[in-house]
Parts: sequence; C-alpha cells; structure tokens
Amino acid sequence: MSTTEDRPPEAHEDFVAAERAHRLAKLDALRERGIEPYPVKYERDTALGDLRARFEGLPAGEETGTVVRVAGRVMLIRRHGGLVFADLHDQTGTVQLLASREDLDDETEPDFADLDRGDWIGVEGTVMATRRGELSIRVRSFALLAKALRALPDKHGGLTDVDTRLRQRYLDLIVNPETRRVFDIRTRAIAAVRRVLVARGFAEVETPVLDTRAGGAVARPFATRHHALDLDAYLRIALELPLKRCVVGGLERVFEIGRVFRNEGLDTRHNPEFTLLEAYQALADYRDMMELVETIVSEAARAAIGTTVVAVDGRDVDLAPPWRRVTMADLIAERHGVRMHPAMPVAEARAICDRLDVPYESGWGAGRLMSEVYDETCESTLVAPTFVYDYPREVSPLARAHRDDGLLVERFEAVVGGRELANAYSELNDPVEQRARLGADAAARAAGPEEAEPVDEDYLRALEYALPPTGGLGIGLDRVVMLLAGASSIREVILFPTMRPEEGVGARATHEGLSSSGVPTAVGLAAEAEAAAEALPGPAAAPAPADVRPAAPGTVREPGAPEEAPPRGVPVTVLPREIVARVLAWLTALGGVLFLLPLVPGVRDRLVESSDLLARPERVVGHVASVLAGLALLFLTHELRHRKRRAWAAALAVFAAAAVVHLLKGPHPLLVIYAAAMVVALAWFRDAFPARSDPGSLLNVVRFVPLYGAAVTAFGVVSLLVQQDKVTPELSPGGVLETIFGGLVGLSGPYHYRGRFFDDFFPAALLALGIAGLAVLSIMVFRAVAQHSAASGADRRRARELIRCYGSDTLAYFALREDKSYFFSSDGQAMIAYTFVSGYALASGDPIGAPESLELAVAEFLDFCRARAWHVAFLAVREDDLPLYRRQGFHGVYLGDEAIIRCDRFSLHGSAMKAVRTAVGRVGRHHSFKLLREADAPPRLVADLNAIGERWRGKAPERGFTMELGGGVRGVEPDFLLAVAFEGPEQQPVGFLRLVPCYGEDPGYSLDLMQRDPDSANGLTEYLIANAALALGERGFSRLSLNFAAWGRLFDSGTRLSPTQRLLALFARLLNPFFQIKSLRDFNAKFDPEWLPRSIVIEDPAAVPKVGILYASVEGFLNLPVIGRYLVPPVRAGG
Repeated sequence: MSTTEDRPPEAHEDFVAAERAHRLAKLDALRERGIEPYPVKYERDTALGDLRARFEGLPAGEETGTVVRVAGRVMLIRRHGGLVFADLHDQTGTVQLLASREDLDDETEPDFADLDRGDWIGVEGTVMATRRGELSIRVRSFALLAKALRALPDKHGGLTDVDTRLRQRYLDLIVNPETRRVFDIRTRAIAAVRRVLVARGFAEVETPVLDTRAGGAVARPFATRHHALDLDAYLRIALELPLKRCVVGGLERVFEIGRVFRNEGLDTRHNPEFTLLEAYQALADYRDMMELVETIVSEAARAAIGTTVVAVDGRDVDLAPPWRRVTMADLIAERHGVRMHPAMPVAEARAICDRLDVPYESGWGAGRLMSEVYDETCESTLVAPTFVYDYPREVSPLARAHRDDGLLVERFEAVVGGRELANAYSELNDPVEQRARLGADAAARAAGPEEAEPVDEDYLRALEYALPPTGGLGIGLDRVVMLLAGASSIREVILFPTMRPEEGVGARATHEGLSSSGVPTAVGLAAEAEAAAEALPGPAAAPAPADVRPAAPGTVREPGAPEEAPPRGVPVTVLPREIVARVLAWLTALGGVLFLLPLVPGVRDRLVESSDLLARPERVVGHVASVLAGLALLFLTHELRHRKRRAWAAALAVFAAAAVVHLLKGPHPLLVIYAAAMVVALAWFRDAFPARSDPGSLLNVVRFVPLYGAAVTAFGVVSLLVQQDKVTPELSPGGVLETIFGGLVGLSGPYHYRGRFFDDFFPAALLALGIAGLAVLSIMVFRAVAQHSAASGADRRRARELIRCYGSDTLAYFALREDKSYFFSSDGQAMIAYTFVSGYALASGDPIGAPESLELAVAEFLDFCRARAWHVAFLAVREDDLPLYRRQGFHGVYLGDEAIIRCDRFSLHGSAMKAVRTAVGRVGRHHSFKLLREADAPPRLVADLNAIGERWRGKAPERGFTMELGGGVRGVEPDFLLAVAFEGPEQQPVGFLRLVPCYGEDPGYSLDLMQRDPDSANGLTEYLIANAALALGERGFSRLSLNFAAWGRLFDSGTRLSPTQRLLALFARLLNPFFQIKSLRDFNAKFDPEWLPRSIVIEDPAAVPKVGILYASVEGFLNLPVIGRYLVPPVRAGG
C-alpha cells in the first residue's frame, strides 16, 4: 500500500511520479496474469449504508453467516499479524473489511494485501462484528473493479488547499466527508423544492439557455455567435420572460430550476454560473408568493437537515413560517428614524444619503436613493427571515404598480442572515405600461446608466395576447444551500465552480511606441525589453561547479576564479564540522569566563600559594591581560559559532597568548592547560571555520553593548565580592556600579582597597576594559557607516538590463531598490537581489534572468552564502517556482497573496464592481485623472506630489523591501508612470499612484507608491486604481499589480486550515489591529483581482519566527529612526 503521507514537500513531485509508475507496473502484472483491472460490471446486492442500518448493534465477536456482495473504494489498509483490515467506502457509508489467510487462498490473499488506497473493489463475504464490536465483512472473495493510478492525499491531513479542492472536486469528494455532506444537503433540498411545487400543481418546464437577447434581469451576458444562422446569441441571465410567455400560453402554474449565466465577477456570494428557481402562478399576487417562498425554504430545510433551525453567524435562526413582513419605508424608519418615499424631494433624499454615508450618482431619483439606503444600511442587519416589500417603482421595471401607491411596486425580497434569498413580484401585465417602462429604461440606458432593461419586442407582443394577474418569484438555490449547509462561500456548494485560470493570458499588444500622451504602450515596452535582450552579452560557458567562484553582489563573476566555498550540493542539514564549531565556541566562552575572573576563589588562592616568576607590577599586567583575553574570547564566541575564519584566527592567537600570560603571572596549571588544549583543538579543527566575515552593521553594535555591559559588570561585581573583606566602606549596589562604570573612564570610585595587589590590579583592569570597549565600539560603528553605500552604477545598470530583458515577475523591478545588493550568476545571465541581516541573506523575490540560468544562480548563491556561513531565505517568491528551491533542500511557507488586476478585461460593470463603480462615479464628479510618465512631470507637480506623500505618511517611517522602491517622486525616471487625481477647476493634485513596469509576454505595471492627501475625498484611492487599470488596458497592458496581502488566505472563511495554519491564522488576527492585514485584502478584493500566492522559502521550517521578524524589519515595520538604515548592510566584493 502506498500513500502520499509523511512525504516532505520537496520530494512530493518525485513521489507522485514514482507512485504512479509503481501502480502502472502493478497494472501490467495483473494483466499478464489474465486479470482485467477494469471489468465491465459487478453485481452488488447491498449498499454499505443499508448494511450498517440492518446490523446496527450487532454484539461484539458475533458471526451472522449472512453473505453479502458489496462494492466501493478502499480508503485505508492496515495489517495486524496475519490479518489485513481495510475501510471500504461507497456513497452511503463505510464498513471495515477483514481478510485472513484462512478465508482467502494463497493467490488471492497477497492480491488483497497489495491493494492501494483509492482502488475500487467488489467484495463477497459474511457480516460479523469484531471482538471490539466493529461491524465488518469477513472477505471470502474479492474482485478489482478499477485500479487507482494516483495516490490519495494523506489520510490524516486530507485535502485542505482550497484551490486544489475546487479544481479537483472529484478528489475533494473522495477524501472530505464535509464536502459530501454539503452536496447531500444540496440534493435533498432541491428535490424538496420540486416536491413542494409539484404538489401545488406547478408544471416543470424547460426554456432556452441560448437566445438572441438577454432579458429578465440587469446583468452582463455571455455572448457568442451562431454561425449557421449568422446572428449573435447570449446565454440566459434569467428565466423570467420565457416562463411568463408560458403563462400567456395557458400554463397557469409553471416553474423551472435551471442554470443562468452572468458575465460578472467572482466573490463569496457570486459565481458566473448558478442555479435559479423561478416560478409563476396565474391569479396570484406577491403576497401569495410570500407564502410560497417561506414554504419552499422551510420544507427544503426539513428535508435536507431534518430541522428548520440553522446557524447564522453563531445565532440559531428558525426558518419555519410565518416570516416577518415589513415595508422598505418602515424598515428605514425603524433603523434610522427618517421616513423616505419616492415622492420626496431628491435633495432631501440625498441629504439622508450624505448623513448615512451612502454613495449615490447624480442621475438617481428619490426612489433609487431610497433603495440604496436600504441596500447599504438595512439589508445586512436582517438576520431572522424577513420579507421586505413595497419597492420604489424606479428600480423595478417588470413589477406592477402598487395598488395603493403608484410610485411603489408590489415587490418583495426575502432576506435571511443579511443576504437576499428570494425576489418576487406581482407581475406587470399591462402591455401598454410595460412598453412605456421599457422604453423609458432603454432611453435611460442610452444616456449612461447601466441598470436599464433592453426592449424585448417578442415579450411585449406576448403580453398583448393577455397575461392574467400573475405572481412570480425567483430563488437563488445556491444561496439556500449555503444557508442550510453553513457554507460561507458559494463555491463550496457548487460542484464545479468557475475558477480563474491557473496561468495568465497572453498580453494584448495593439498599440505601438508611446501613446499620444507620451505614456508607453504594451508594444513599446515589449520593444524596450527586446532591445535590452539584444544588448546583453551572450551567456558564458559555465565552469564546473567546484571551480565556480560565487560573485560578490554588485559584481559579474568571472568563470574559473578560485573560491574557498564548499562545492555546490553541500546538504543543508547540520554537518559534523558545524557541531565541532558550536562545541569549540562554547568552550571558548567558558575560557573567556575563566580568564575574565582571575580572582575567583580556587583560582587566585592557588596563585598566591605558587611561586611568582614576576614582580607585583608585572603580575598586575598579567592579570589585566587575562581579563582582556577573557573579554575578547567572549566576543569571539558568536563569530566562532558561525564558523568565521577571522574569529578562529583571533581565538587561536588569544588562547596562545593567554597560555603564556597564565604561565608567567603566577602559574595556574588548570588555566595553562585549558588554554593550551584550546590552541591544539582550534588548530586541529581549523577546517571547521571556513566562513568569511560578515559586513559591518549596527546590529553588531546592538549586540555588543549589552554583552559588553554584562561582562564588565560581572567582572567588577565578582572581583569586589571576592575582596569585600579588604574593601572600605562596606559594599552597596550604588557604590559597586559607580566604581565599575566610573573605572571604565579612569575614575576611582568611593572605595579603598587594603590589598596592594588588588589596589593596583582592579582600577587598571577597569580602565583597560573601558579603552578596549571604546575601541571595539568605534570600529564597529565606523564599519557600519563606512560600508553603507549603494551598489555601484555599473552593477545597477547590469541589474536594470537583466530586469528589462527578463523581469516578467511583478516584483522584479523592485530589485532596483537602493538598499539591495546583487549576486550575478557565473554566466552573467541571472541575478538575485538580496540584503544581509543578522546572519541571514534575505533574497527579494525570485531570481531574475534567463530561464535556463535560474537554477545555476540559486545554486551558486547558496554556495556564496555557505562560504560565509549565512542562512538564506527567499522572500515573496511565487508558489509556482517552489520546485526550484525544493531541489536545493528548501521549504516553502505560505506568506500571502498578491492582487493583480487584469487590465485587458477590467471593467466597472457588473454587481461585483458596484462599490468601486459608485466610488469612481462620486469622486469623478469633482476630480479629473491623468496618466503620465514621471520624467514628463513638471517640477511644480513633482513638488506637490512629494508634499502629498509627506502629509500622507506623517511621522510614520517609509516601508518596503520586496514591493516598494522607496524614495519620493524625482521627476527623472522614464520607466515610471504617475496616475494623478486633480481636484476642481484649479486642478490641484490630491492623490497619486506611482507605477513601475513589469516586462515579458504579459506586460504591465506594479504599484509602487499609493499616496493621497489625508483630507481628500473618500473613495479617491478606488478612483485612482480603477482609472489606472482602464487606462493601461486601453494601451494594451494586461497587468496591474496592487498591494501584497500578507496571510490573506487565512482570513477566507471558506478555507479549510490545518492545525498549523489555524495557529498562524490566530497570530495573524492578533496582528491585524496593528497592521490592517485583513482590511488590505478586503480592499484589494474590491477590484476582482487574480490572487498570486507567494511564499517565504527557508532551509529550516523551525526558523520561520526569526525569518518573519527579520522580514518585518527590512520591510520597515520594525524600523528604528535615524539608525534603521544602518541595520541592513550592503555586501560588496570581498565582503
């Protein structure tokens, strides 16, 4: 038996291929034996669910003697002694199989044991209960019905990745009982809906899916072309008009349950293809439809889940009739204390909208404004089942006028859990009024608004043959199932939901060069990339791995140069010499403590007893030297642990000197032997310290200061305590600290020492420690400041050329950020942008370069880092590229999702874009938009934009590493675009986006800066992004990358998480109030983007917390003022 469980991620792809090959070999072996692994038929006499129901409660150990023939999928196989147990599953349930050598012949028993999880088998056997009471079938014979060639997911972890579950729903159904439960509920619920309608005399009919017009609702249709008839055709967006034609024809009660199609966005409540129930009843009105809706929904609940009580957001909601009934006007009054009516002055209705912060458009009347107030502020508050009725006529062109108020219509919506469940009318059956309404709507459509119904002449003609008074309803059955199953996303209740493509669509390129405004077009950007590719030198012949010299960042490496680094392919796991380095580092620290405290009891006493070879002044010097040696060894410990060659050499010298000092200052055999032994050990294991030194950084200062303070304090306190009987006055904490830290600068302190040796030694030692500490601190600060400089101009030009040629990733251009260092592959055709922080090389995104050179770049970069004993983490890499890193022994950890707008198909139309469309319309009344190259921005505009940026950030530090270039607008970059919003007739800039290019076959731009005046209009950011996406789409660009939403998938209520992911999700929610993690994802989701998952790639998964902190620091979330930039050192040749 084989499964995918317990396989490391980096081996998964190889395992899948090997497992499939193994199962294919089994298939061939069966056929060679004359066994057909895919027979035509199998006669089953018992379903497993029926078997369980029949023999429920069978006593433990009882054999029934009842022979059954069952069939199903093998879900689990386990062996225990001479027995083989298997779990067999069919659509109705699961039963254990028990096979033994006693019951199967010598040929059959091995075949049964050789089954794999996922195989379909038929079994004949007797029903029994095991000694533990488990209902089982004792196998007498079995037949292979279908051999599974692919292994099922791990039986413990299951299938949790949402994208995989939805794309491979068949696998989801196999391994996830919860998914099967949802679709069992769906089946029973829809069957109950049919039963209710048929019982009431409704006839089920089928109407066209393909028609020459799309009517009955306001939505964008899917269009196609009927070539034989030479006409345009559309997939239906509603069922209404054909069904009402049926009522005209004399079918007085009709319904249809069918698929409808709307070419709009995807979200948790909308799928372009969904299931709709529409029913029409002659001689009825909308009040009759209320009774029918509550009956249909409550009966569906009873049939599907056995009760009318469902859980909605943690509350129990009873769907049993009667439901609450309330008019829209009364609900608004109840909620806000104001009365609204379509007859009220538009100005008053707008004032109410303004007070409630409800967006609206200039052409809306009071009725539409009233409906918008309900939609935006009331609907989501209705948790219990509620009928909201009497809608404004302005928003309901197909409903008949209210019998008592001509400005209202007889229409209701059924709302449960804050979501619309059903919509129903008293249908408009006056053909003259219907023509007038549709004509007015068509005229309004021509004038601009999208919510208008096209005129359907055939439907109007049908009405003229007389439609009796009719009530009609529509219920979204997918939403009913969501309610009953407790699903938070419509995708969870549709077997095969619409999914975004796994790979990007090719770019449109319909323009050339620059547009009339000077903004580049897609063709122009592609030509620029092609020119960059031609300018690049051809790839050099790569030397053998052992001869490759890993280049320092900012340098194109010459092939064949020697290198001290270990050969490529060194395992990432801990090596013996690393263990040796750690042990020697701890022994060095122990030696440092012993040498730092030469006066501790058992050390000083023995020295006094021994014959001194030196006079007292010389012995004082010896003891001071011992203290300095101890301090030096303590500070070398960190570097030794990281296997630094220079630290090894320094430690060797210090121990050698210490051995001589301890021999001369008054021999102490233990310390002399210890120092000599460490000299021998360091010399013997010199190969354990091959790493080069790290570049200077203020992080070294941050580590040095507290360790230095602790070491000096320990020395002073221990020395004074040892000599306290010879110190006057009596020791006190304040006096001790004053003596120690004053002594570092030569001050004597409040104490007097009666011992002549201590009186000479102790102040001298403190002063020596002070001088040494100041010297080391000065050197560290000087190195950090002196080495902090950007990469050379030649390196940046080389990096820019590679980006223009190969920078198709949306993060590629951000490699040019000034705090990045560069590593170039030996063939010069690929690079990695990175920075070094606290022992880690943090690479920004994926390597950039020719596809055939990427693996070389990664391997050589790892060699380069291992030669310096650096750990490596790749930040924000595409999940599609994880195999590249897994082949090097690395692991991927989910980081978040990048939101990418597809400019080539972006539109403000459709219900999913309502919020963005409203914001754009509102802001657009007083603002204008312009897209221009940064290099074309006049100096006054550059100054205004930088002023906006300063007001927007306030005192907050600048952030960004993987997805921001940093710095303000300089007005010199021809690669950058500025999307600017200007307010009023004076054209004052109030907000802007800065965009940087991404190249390749799918060209586009990435968002770098997004800043606006803090006092600007609400919705300005949506206005800028939407207009930028539309403008880029017009110029042939296909991508606009927005913000990166960290951990976004963990906030998706439809996502099934593993225990580790649930812990991470909890952590993300704790951070959310401080970093607005969820709100950023929600904002991005408004634009219906594609989500590009990105990961952190690391050697050791246990290092995730540390890498996360380092990542946050380089992104600026943990930034420190003034000194922050010196914490991230650049790395140059030889560094």
